[in-house]
Amino acid sequence: LEFWARWAHRALWHASLWHMHESHHRAREGPFELNDVFAITNAVPAIALLSYGFFHRGLLPGLCFGAGLGITLFGMAYMFVHDGLVHRRFPVGPIANVPYFQRVAAAHQIHHMDKFEGVPYGLFMGP
Repeated sequence: LEFWARWAHRALWHASLWHMHESHHRAREGPFELNDVFAITNAVPAIALLSYGFFHRGLLPGLCFGAGLGITLFGMAYMFVHDGLVHRRFPVGPIANVPYFQRVAAAHQIHHMDKFEGVPYGLFMGP
C-alpha cells in the first residue's frame, strides 16, 4: 500500500486534488483539515471489503477480507506515524524515540519544504 500512497500523493493530491490537500501544507486552525477527507475515501473501500469478506464464505470473500484488513492496518499505521508523530496532532508515546520513526518524520518534514518541490511523497519507505 505504500506504493499506492506514494503514487496517489504525487499524482493526485499534489495535482488535481491540490485544492483539498493544500490544507495539509498550511498551518491548521482547529483539530481538522480538509485533507482529512482522504482518510474517509480510503476507509470506504476497506469497510466494503471487510463487510463482504465477513458476511460471505469462500476464497474471494476471504481475499476481500484480507485486503480490507490490510488497508485498515496501513491506514492506522499511517495515521499514527503521520498525524501523531510527524505532525503532532496527538501524542504517540515511546514510538517518538524509535530511530526509524525519527528518520521517517525527518523525511516527511522535507516534503513540506518548498525548495524540494514536494519530494519525497512516501512515508514508510522514505525518499
